[in-house]
Amino acid sequence: MIREEDPRFRNLERKIGLFIVLALAGLVTGLVLFGIQKDLFTKKYTLRFTVDRGTGFTKGMPVKLSGFRVGRITSIALNEQAMVDITAEIDNKYRGWIRSDSTVKLVKEGLVGDSIVEVTVGSLDKPELKENDAIIYVKTKGLDELADDIAEKVKPVLIEVRDIISYINNPDGDLKKSIRSLETLTRNLDGTRQNADTLIVSATENVDRITVRTTKLLDTATRKIDGIDLSPTLARIDKSIEQIDRRFPVLLDKADETLTHVSGISKQTHDLARTTFPRIPGVLSQVEDVMLSTDRLLNSIQNSWLFRDSSMPSGGTDFVRGGTHD
Repeated sequence: MIREEDPRFRNLERKIGLFIVLALAGLVTGLVLFGIQKDLFTKKYTLRFTVDRGTGFTKGMPVKLSGFRVGRITSIALNEQAMVDITAEIDNKYRGWIRSDSTVKLVKEGLVGDSIVEVTVGSLDKPELKENDAIIYVKTKGLDELADDIAEKVKPVLIEVRDIISYINNPDGDLKKSIRSLETLTRNLDGTRQNADTLIVSATENVDRITVRTTKLLDTATRKIDGIDLSPTLARIDKSIEQIDRRFPVLLDKADETLTHVSGISKQTHDLARTTFPRIPGVLSQVEDVMLSTDRLLNSIQNSWLFRDSSMPSGGTDFVRGGTHD
């Protein structure tokens, strides 16, 4: 008996088996990739920390060190003190950077990014954290607390803005008065400009008249100066200067001669004084001797009996010999 077979169904069992094998391989590959992504095949150790509020923390939240993912949050539980205990699994290969002085905090990646737990790098001289050790948690402000802080900082500014707006809108305020004064000044500006134009025109006319008068005065002064003949006066001055030039050398010669005679007289006087002054003391001594002899002679005559007076003289003055005159 001859059976007819459809060529499309030839080797169907092989095709189905190959398809199943490929599907299983794909499933296994997906599971492996999923395990790698979730760090299922990486050796880990556990760290824990406690926070006062669990807001913002979720299971599976990534833990990052210097912006690089090093672990994830595995459990969040409320303890007996109404605090929140959080456990994180960290890849074992990053243990060397997490020390006893390392800290964790809840932050956001960017302004509107996802929340993450950030771990700081510890000091190398501090000991490493071991399995199930506690790490220090640093509290950060949430959005509501930040909003409150911003509101507290912005509130004084808003109050000042409100006061400024009230000051501006006050009809009796200085600003409104200044604006009204400015409007009044602007309305009067046209009249002021017209008055200024009139003054400028008047000043221009006055300047023109002064210029014409000044020009006439200068022309008159120029004609009078041109009409003055200074030639005779200058001729007389030149003649006097020539006479002085002729007589001046003669006067200088006479002055030189006079000075020469004066110098000679001074020299003769000096020589005479030099020869005469040494003789004066001797002459004076001789005169004194003569006067002394005369005085003695007079005394002798008076003591003579012919000329003696019986009455005692009231007093007499003998000549006193003087000293040597220098």
